[in-house]
Amino acid sequence: MPDDNVIRPAFGAPRRPAPAGPEEAGQPFLRVLGTGAGHRVGLIRDPAAQEGEVFRIVVGPEDEPEVETVALLPASADAEAEAERIGFAVLRALEVVEGAL
Repeated sequence: MPDDNVIRPAFGAPRRPAPAGPEEAGQPFLRVLGTGAGHRVGLIRDPAAQEGEVFRIVVGPEDEPEVETVALLPASADAEAEAERIGFAVLRALEVVEGAL
């Protein structure tokens, strides 16, 4: 699995026009793990991903519906627990940044 999808170099930069909401686009349910520094961190189990069934760790502004994938794990027996650990690590990093502001 390539590492180029773990942290995007343009994180926090202005995005392309907002995509349709999850209900309209038929996207999987977002489970929010928490918020920090004005962003929310979540976990999505995506059975229809191009890569096959995966867990996506996503980050997006608290007040906007769109999110971006910051990590991707193939769905396996232990992948959900690992995806949660990664998500909580990202959340903790945001909390540290928030505390420094």
